[in-house]
Amino acid sequence: MLPPGDDWSLVDVGESDTTVYRRGEVFAKCCGPSGVAELAAERDRVEWLAGTGIPGARVVDWLESSSDGACLLTSAVAGVPGGALPPSSYERAMRGFGVVLRELHALTDCPFERPLASVIDVAADVVRRDAVNPDFLTDEWRLLKPSELLDQVVAESPYVESVLEPVVCHGDACLPNVFFDPQTLEVTGLIDLGRLGISDRYTDLALAAIQLHDEWSADPAPFFEAYGLSEPDSRRLEFFRLLDPLTWG
Repeated sequence: MLPPGDDWSLVDVGESDTTVYRRGEVFAKCCGPSGVAELAAERDRVEWLAGTGIPGARVVDWLESSSDGACLLTSAVAGVPGGALPPSSYERAMRGFGVVLRELHALTDCPFERPLASVIDVAADVVRRDAVNPDFLTDEWRLLKPSELLDQVVAESPYVESVLEPVVCHGDACLPNVFFDPQTLEVTGLIDLGRLGISDRYTDLALAAIQLHDEWSADPAPFFEAYGLSEPDSRRLEFFRLLDPLTWG
């Protein structure tokens, strides 16, 4: 249910089930009736993060109809997404990315949770429905059935649970969701907060690291250094790297 006006422009929004439009400095994320609860949850997360000092969008308005669904209007975030930066800026941007995740993970009193068991349940449902997107899998993973990949996740989960470090995570810390000042290369905002909540810090670290490697062909060492992690846990990096693509579908 898009707000009145014919000057809204459709935006390419990646893997979201919603439809996103832009008019000036306002974005409108719209969904049908079945998606209202999920979009309302994202609205609540945007509002919460806006009060923490971490840069991001702000809620401008919320429209809801029992027959048409809902629309979340948010302010545009200054800067450019990580995917739009030139290679000459990568090292400084990685450091800015590491700093903002460190600050996000240091927040307290977050009312939203994303327990590992519930995330694995989501993955199990996606696998059961045969809805795993093969484009999200590595060549090696495509040689296996999604159910076999899920078995690997389940088998490794006791270790991850034993070393769990719950913090406030973005939940989808990929480069399109991180905006940078193209001059200073500091992070100007985090967007797409539907998965924000308390979970293991490697939920973000694993996705960020593999994005830097795959999209920028970059060694993520400057990112980890700025974050303050000298020896990342390779088992958790691999675990959350595998778990994430099984949760979309």
